[in-house]
Amino acid sequence: MGSKYPPSVRFCLPPLTIVLEVLFIVLFVFYTSYDTSLGNQRKFLETYGVFQDVIIMAALGLGFLTSSLRRHCWSSVAFNLFMLAFGVQWAVLLNGFLEQPSSGGIVINLYSIQLATMSAMSVLISAGSILGRVNLVQLVVMALMEVTAFVILRTFGKKLLYMDDHISLMYIHVFAAYFGQMVDWCLSKPLPEEVKEKVQMATGPGLFAMLGTLCLWIFWPSFNSALLDVTDERKNALFNTHYALAVSAVTAISVSALSNPGGKINLIHIHNAVLAGGVAVGPSCHLIPSPWLAMVLGLIAGLISIGGAKCPQFHHLATGF
Repeated sequence: MGSKYPPSVRFCLPPLTIVLEVLFIVLFVFYTSYDTSLGNQRKFLETYGVFQDVIIMAALGLGFLTSSLRRHCWSSVAFNLFMLAFGVQWAVLLNGFLEQPSSGGIVINLYSIQLATMSAMSVLISAGSILGRVNLVQLVVMALMEVTAFVILRTFGKKLLYMDDHISLMYIHVFAAYFGQMVDWCLSKPLPEEVKEKVQMATGPGLFAMLGTLCLWIFWPSFNSALLDVTDERKNALFNTHYALAVSAVTAISVSALSNPGGKINLIHIHNAVLAGGVAVGPSCHLIPSPWLAMVLGLIAGLISIGGAKCPQFHHLATGF
């Protein structure tokens, strides 16, 4: 039996990715080295737990969140891992070249890998708008373009607008949402019948999509606080993100049941709105002085996301993650 994948994918993907990997390896050989300072070795042990949380969000959370397509469910998880692994390598190099241009080399530590992982997550967010309509070759090209655009934009914010790493990266949600919409618009030609079947939602894998939502909900406080160095700011970020997520979860479940004539909870509403509180408080989570402010933001974000999920034209923008 012949392969269902077109020759353009079977014959273009392996050489493209192998050539790019060889290029990455050559760049790492000549331009990178590990940070061996004693102070950073101590900090490594303190921040490795947060780094693990971010990896779980990216690999498991976002991977399973996009697993609800009928013909694309398990492929979505594999594609997510592929783009994450590929994007992190490219982001490490880009961040190093743009932030350490005069040092003659890129010094790699846990913080730089964590920053690259969070930058590469922009592609994983945007891919939710187009999975089922594109192949891996197109996703590789998209990953190269989007990670490049996001890192350049983030560096612009740091160098010219004097944003710190936390603020410059928390706009990842807006950037990824609109980048995904732009790619979706570029692909907005009528779909063939076989592709239409691939973008239909399945019932069984919805449980795995809910697992992805739960992973993201659990580890989102670590994501929002990962780049903060001051202890009090990190504590505020953890607490405020937790409160905002709690309120947006209660709001999403309650309003979803209220909006259904039978009182049933719509999982699409849950995927959209449960995480809205974490997105809403992201840039300011370390500055909010009282939990009630974070809770109000979570309430408003949950309501807006439920409203967006019920309006098809705003569905992708309301998705958040």
